[in-house]
Amino acid sequence: MLATFGKLYLQTMSGFDKGIATNPGPDVANRFADLISNIVTLLTIFSGLAFLIWFIVGALTWITASDHADKLEKAKNQMSQAIIGLVLVIIAIAIISLLGKITGLTILDPAAIINNILPD
Repeated sequence: MLATFGKLYLQTMSGFDKGIATNPGPDVANRFADLISNIVTLLTIFSGLAFLIWFIVGALTWITASDHADKLEKAKNQMSQAIIGLVLVIIAIAIISLLGKITGLTILDPAAIINNILPD
């Protein structure tokens, strides 16, 4: 059931209606670019979900800690780690985007890079 839900959810998202490689045509460069772009998208979604789950588990640990100082400290650390992880992902995307603008490469757009590399 979970696999069916995941498949249906991915199909409703833009770009995933035909699978992870969305361009099934004969142009290998476009298929590869779509694959890389979709993998980056999935990793970004996964990092957001990981943050959410890690933060919620930490919050629930905090709620159930009551008077146990060690459990409370563990919950605070877990929530802090979740926030730090999310901030690192956001900073990494910002740095990659900035480096792309400085160098003139569209690093976050693999289709443009692949099309520039290919001979005419």
